[in-house]
Amino acid sequence: MKTERKLSDANLEVMKAIWQKGGEVTINDIFDAVNAGRRKKVIRATIQVQMRRLEAYGWLKHRVQEREFIYTALREEEEAKRGILDGIRDRVFGGSTTELVKCLFENSAVSAEELRRIQEILDKERGS
Repeated sequence: MKTERKLSDANLEVMKAIWQKGGEVTINDIFDAVNAGRRKKVIRATIQVQMRRLEAYGWLKHRVQEREFIYTALREEEEAKRGILDGIRDRVFGGSTTELVKCLFENSAVSAEELRRIQEILDKERGS
């Protein structure tokens, strides 16, 4: 039975590597991707355990091909982002999207290009 769980930071790192690779991946694919550029390497067994947990949590599925597990993401990256952001909005900002956005603007440097893109999104949402 699969239990839906939110992603820990380590799980999110693995899922990002899977989404970046796209399609089907092996444990070795993700082991290499996660360790690329790292000084302190993650051991293969840790990646294997994370991927099994992600499958148990309903984020991945696998099939066996010539004794190797081939994994596929069951959820899109956007779904994970929405879930994380919804959690932050609810826990930190009392469910207020306005307060979350206000905090983002007040506490980070927003470039003119980002402002233009944000305005385009607002215009599109408004139906202009």
